[in-house]
Amino acid sequence: MHFEQSAILTVHNHVITRNPRISVTHDKHDKHRTWFLHINNVQEEDRGRYMCQINTVTAKTQYGFVKVVGPRNRKEGGLV
Repeated sequence: MHFEQSAILTVHNHVITRNPRISVTHDKHDKHRTWFLHINNVQEEDRGRYMCQINTVTAKTQYGFVKVVGPRNRKEGGLV
């Protein structure tokens, strides 16, 4: 879920958003079932806080923050 936009992106393996840049995967062999949210071709509007919630007997919530920076300027080695 993109927290600031209150936008649910995925539920389990299903992508809910109509944004084709969003996908979700998980490690089937990891006993902790680690999930990964993928955002391709990151845009400035993708920045912000994201929330992952697992609905078990006691809900578990994890937050992450995406910071978008510009591409590196090859001549100067800095950000554009």
